[in-house]
Amino acid sequence: MQIPKQQILLSNHSGFTLLELVITIVLLAILSITVLPKFINLKSDANISVISATVGAIKSSVPMFKFKTITAGTGFTSEIEILGVKGSYYQPWAVTATPTGFLANYSSPPEIFEWAGIDPADWAYRIFISNGTYAVVAAPKNVLDLAEPSESEVKATNCYFIYHWQGSGEPILTTVFTGC
Repeated sequence: MQIPKQQILLSNHSGFTLLELVITIVLLAILSITVLPKFINLKSDANISVISATVGAIKSSVPMFKFKTITAGTGFTSEIEILGVKGSYYQPWAVTATPTGFLANYSSPPEIFEWAGIDPADWAYRIFISNGTYAVVAAPKNVLDLAEPSESEVKATNCYFIYHWQGSGEPILTTVFTGC
């Protein structure tokens, strides 16, 4: 019996040689080394984007508060409440407002969070006093998952923003991305 020529050729090449497998593995390793770092930084990029978007929301909401304060006819230094958010000097406060004053704790979110539409559940934040006025420092929860962190714990992440209410002028916004 004579075997057709095509069957003879197929039977000689039934798998990959060791050299072909090694070359394929080396190529995949080189490809993963060059592409993997691009995907590793996605979490960092996401944290930077969240902080940037939040700071953008604050920057756009503060002038709205100022406009509403001016149109309400109140004075510059007058305490005002707009849509349940308290502030003065044309800025929402960096603290929690109460009927009789301020709270620098976690009983409710800072006024700026409410005014800018920031969900406090997404942030590890701390209200503190700096240069005689209140400020709030906040890091994304996926960077610091503490219910009531200290100012130094939030700042230690090197991935945060600070809203610093001012007695005159505009609030100061600071961002730190080096640890994101």
